[in-house]
Amino acid sequence: MSKKWILMMGAAALVLQASPVLADNHGGKHHGKMFEKHDTNGDGVISKEEFLSHAEDRFSKMDTDGDGSVTKEEGEAAKAKMKEKWKEKREKMKERKDATESDSGESSDE
Repeated sequence: MSKKWILMMGAAALVLQASPVLADNHGGKHHGKMFEKHDTNGDGVISKEEFLSHAEDRFSKMDTDGDGSVTKEEGEAAKAKMKEKWKEKREKMKERKDATESDSGESSDE
């Protein structure tokens, strides 16, 4: 496995971790939760150490055999797991929306 690929995977993991924190969610409820998750000491800022700690946790979850590196297969498995997690979240959100609309008499077909 090339060092370039490993570096790219590490960079991708960092970018994926940063995007929820840095994304402007226009004051939505999820923006605050993601910030609080990363601001582990609650001081209102995310330090480099807090950011890297979260990235290291993600890396550890991807490194399923615990050898200190992420193989292409481990990366692909982590991606598939994340896609499944987001699919489940979208389904739950749709179910809640449908339930709300049916309670209010609205139809999602309109």
